[in-house]
Amino acid sequence: ALGLLRHNVLLALETFMAKCGGAAEAHPLKIILFSICMTLLVSTGMSSLVVETESLELWVPTNMDAYKNYKYTDENFLSSNRGAVMLYQAKDGGSVLRSEYMEEMLGLHKNFTTDTSSPAGLKYKEICHRVSPELPCDFSNLFMIANYDIATFKALDQAGQVLTSINNLETVNQIPMQIYMGGIERDATTNLITGAKIMRMVYPMSSVNTSDPLRPDLIDMVNDYEDTIQDKFYWDWNKDASKIGTIKMITQKSVDDEIGRLIAVDSVLFVASIIAIVMILCGTFYKSPNAMIRSRCVAGLSAFIIIIFSIMFAFGMMGAMGIPMNSICIMICFVVAGVGVDDMIVIENFYQKALDANMPRGKRMAYALQHGGLSVFLTSASSIFAFASGTSLHIPGIVQFCTCGSLCFTWIFFLSITFFPAVLCIDQQRIEKNLPQCVCCFNCCTSHSKVQEGDAGGDSSGSGDSGDIKSTWAGEKLTPILTSKVGKILIGGFCVGFAGLNGYLLTLNGTGLSVSDVVPDDSYVIELTEATDTFWTGKLTRGLQIVFKGDFYSDPAQVSKMEEYFTWAEGLDYTLGVVGGTSGTWYDAYVTWLEGQGLDRYSDFSANLSTFLALPQYKEWRAHVTCTTDYDTCTEIRCSQFYITQTSEIDTYILYLQEVEMNEKLESMGFSGFNFLDEFGYADADSTIEKSTVQSLSFALCVVLLLMVVLMDSIPALCIFACVLFIDVDLLGMLYLWDVKLSSVSFTGMVMSIGLSVDYNVHIAHAFLHGKGDTLEQRTKYTLDLMGGSVLKGGLTTFVGTVVLSMASSTAFRIFFKVVFGTVTFGILHGVFLMPVLLGLAFPCFQGGGGHGAKVAVEP
Repeated sequence: ALGLLRHNVLLALETFMAKCGGAAEAHPLKIILFSICMTLLVSTGMSSLVVETESLELWVPTNMDAYKNYKYTDENFLSSNRGAVMLYQAKDGGSVLRSEYMEEMLGLHKNFTTDTSSPAGLKYKEICHRVSPELPCDFSNLFMIANYDIATFKALDQAGQVLTSINNLETVNQIPMQIYMGGIERDATTNLITGAKIMRMVYPMSSVNTSDPLRPDLIDMVNDYEDTIQDKFYWDWNKDASKIGTIKMITQKSVDDEIGRLIAVDSVLFVASIIAIVMILCGTFYKSPNAMIRSRCVAGLSAFIIIIFSIMFAFGMMGAMGIPMNSICIMICFVVAGVGVDDMIVIENFYQKALDANMPRGKRMAYALQHGGLSVFLTSASSIFAFASGTSLHIPGIVQFCTCGSLCFTWIFFLSITFFPAVLCIDQQRIEKNLPQCVCCFNCCTSHSKVQEGDAGGDSSGSGDSGDIKSTWAGEKLTPILTSKVGKILIGGFCVGFAGLNGYLLTLNGTGLSVSDVVPDDSYVIELTEATDTFWTGKLTRGLQIVFKGDFYSDPAQVSKMEEYFTWAEGLDYTLGVVGGTSGTWYDAYVTWLEGQGLDRYSDFSANLSTFLALPQYKEWRAHVTCTTDYDTCTEIRCSQFYITQTSEIDTYILYLQEVEMNEKLESMGFSGFNFLDEFGYADADSTIEKSTVQSLSFALCVVLLLMVVLMDSIPALCIFACVLFIDVDLLGMLYLWDVKLSSVSFTGMVMSIGLSVDYNVHIAHAFLHGKGDTLEQRTKYTLDLMGGSVLKGGLTTFVGTVVLSMASSTAFRIFFKVVFGTVTFGILHGVFLMPVLLGLAFPCFQGGGGHGAKVAVEP
């Protein structure tokens, strides 16, 4: 049954490919025009393509609790979704708590919050985060000690009360000073603060004021404002020699701009990659003598068009389907440049074989695609399905990358059996007319413009399809090693042992990718992260949300349990201060107001809630309470939130353990709710990346195995499966040795490696399965003579296409290069050494029939 299925599938593929080849040769201009029109038609979808930059929407698994909690808080609470962070340091490296530096910072604060406006006249007070228009902007920093007033601060300074006021915030108000200062210096005896090396000021902003439905989206205006403050308070400030302090600053727009700059800078590398690939292809298609006429450099140049068209098609389809793209989708361009040309080399070689056999016009390209097209289909299908395996994940950024990759390789296959064959046929007509490749060179090449009789089609040395293969160094030197008993044992044992070692190493690897890994190496974003690591010893302070679903505040027992949970949370070693911090909580404010009105905190809770939230001095608490109805008629709470300061190292494993601990405690006390930090989302992603990697690679390997079993003999299919499995295990171990953690970037590289690895092994297996020779030595030598060079050539084009990424300006792109480099290296080694050994062990099964697999010819 399997043999019959294989026969029918191959027959259908051969018939289809032959028809494509015949059409390309009969109507080349129409085929070219059809390919171009189809590409341009689909590429119109690029006008709808959206670039997603919100990291929580890209890298957090949508099926994980953290993502659901993120969406819940975003939909139910009036939250700040943007902001500016400024770090202030003294130029002399001393304490920033000295009077002159404090005054400069307070002036900076006033300039930022009241004086600075964008070109459109927008000021901070108009886009700052606030619950209601009449309330002040929601920010806080150390200058609360002077109520953000310069005159009040000077009075405190003259009285020598600045440090006393700061220490009172910590000792009396129980505000952790790590929130506002880094590199804190303390008195050895009293433990009071005496100085600090750096000051942190955070200014929340919002692009949409959800408390005012009539106010339109301000995203464009906010972006302009963020550009203005970045220029004024970072670039211009630090250039001003009169300033005694320096500023490190970051906004949401600045991060997006840096990622955009990364893409713009590294796009030059893509151009270099294409140029290198086209040069290699032109060199591959170079033929002598009479090179000016007989070479196919014009066909080589068509590789540039095919690469660009495949990218246009992928982006156009994504835009039409409403699938956003992200920054790592750009890396697909380098992969396409390196891998996409391999199909063209195969088709050109089969076309040349048809010419050497003196086939008549009209049958040459049909022969080339009928035989070479099947090989191209097999490797293309492997790449497409390998990328498609990643689309089953729940991480949107990876789904977008894998979708882009599968679409690119789909269109490369389409163009390889339509556009490129048509270009080849037109170029062959030029050769048969004795026309040089460049019209501008015609005059200077007249003496060489005539091709000898019989040279128009192929080599002058022979015209028949003799099937003789030129002996190569690989065939002569490697065959004795690969066919000897000792060689088989050593090579097989080494590959198995090496894979076992790498299998152990991959268990030692960590997970995660930091912000500094996805921006240029010279980015000012990195300056800020390095300052955080230095002065806060790698620990950050964040506002952790404690969210309760439902209304239980009229139940004394439930309120008591809530307060018990707060006490437990305040005692954790990764929280600072008390729930509510300096501002307190909405619940405390409401209870205080109820008691002030002579009302009961439990029985009168629901009836007076709308009155409380309507009072101007309490409207700010609308950001913490969401009602089942509008605020004017609120009698029941849908959900509510409280804040506590969390601090820990930027380690997603630690954050994941904290998330699990706090949520399990909340659930164990009978509450419906959760604890949320943005970083919990990344922690969830990293906690599942290992499982996702195993699942996707396993799925891709199974698909490859199924394809090979259907289109080839079962035994070579198992050999290919084993080699690709070993390559992937070796890659994962190499990541640990190269200090590359498992992350979304390395994961996408691993998914891509499946498709690339198949290429290096499937051609060797085809050649061996259908090669000449009655003995193992003859069959192995034939295989290496025929395909050894082609495997190296394919590896070279892939390597050249991606090697420029080693010079990329960000860690993320360089990680991708490392994965590709490992794939090429291990792919070639396993294809040339291990694959012949495995096939040799199964050689008795092939004798006498040439196997039962696909009758697919290999590269001549």
